[in-house]
Amino acid sequence: MTRRLTIWLLILLPYNSFGQHWQLVKQVEYGEVDKFALDQVGNIYVTNLQGEVAKYSSEGKLMVEYAPTQVAGIHEITASTQFKVSLFYKDLQEIVVLNRYLSSPIRYRLPDFRLGYVEEVAPNFQQALWALDISDFALKLVDFRENRLLEQKSLAQVLDRNLADIVSFHSHQNRMYVIDKSSGIHVFDNIGNYMFKLMENAPSSTGFNKDYLYYRKDGYLNLIHLYEGEDLKLSIQELDFTRLAYGNDRLVAITPKGFNIYKYLSGQ
Repeated sequence: MTRRLTIWLLILLPYNSFGQHWQLVKQVEYGEVDKFALDQVGNIYVTNLQGEVAKYSSEGKLMVEYAPTQVAGIHEITASTQFKVSLFYKDLQEIVVLNRYLSSPIRYRLPDFRLGYVEEVAPNFQQALWALDISDFALKLVDFRENRLLEQKSLAQVLDRNLADIVSFHSHQNRMYVIDKSSGIHVFDNIGNYMFKLMENAPSSTGFNKDYLYYRKDGYLNLIHLYEGEDLKLSIQELDFTRLAYGNDRLVAITPKGFNIYKYLSGQ
């Protein structure tokens, strides 16, 4: 009787679940994904090597696409809200801002705002832009609409310029996060003042979801609470992917042919 019951349980388990935590929502055939991002409501944005952008719903439905007038590699795509999408072209030192329909592009040339060479950018929720200017090793907050430099803070007070290896740069919930491979994750307030070090050892890739910073390590998705210090771990050992993004209980796993969307089954 026990053997029969076990067989029936195996038959009834959904074929696209594993580890009793994740369920495959959809496999999306896109080709080689270059850059990708999630917005606050779970929409997925992916780019290819030609600089084209596609927006998908959290269920994997293609919503809209954007094809630039000139082919150029996108260094970073940011979708901090569901209403604006920013594309950073580091080689061109330009920012392109798109609306929620990936249309009406507005182009800004960074040298026009008296910036030196910008290595990374991070739009904030007030539609201004944090820039990592390596010409003078400083954090700079720029208001494009008023053509104004709002804040400028030297990083030399926190990081050794000769040793620093900044791998990513984020604006999240009115704070700035500088992830430096040589010294950890550093947190700054909304005007660029240094606050504290969140982690001693910087992961190679990080992301943010609500009140958590997440990163992948040793077969787990590690989540660090930004304010309470709570640590969570979600097993992703059975997933096959090259990179990932997590948000709104959806995990987007990048594959050589596109991406897979998984839903977290809390308490399953």
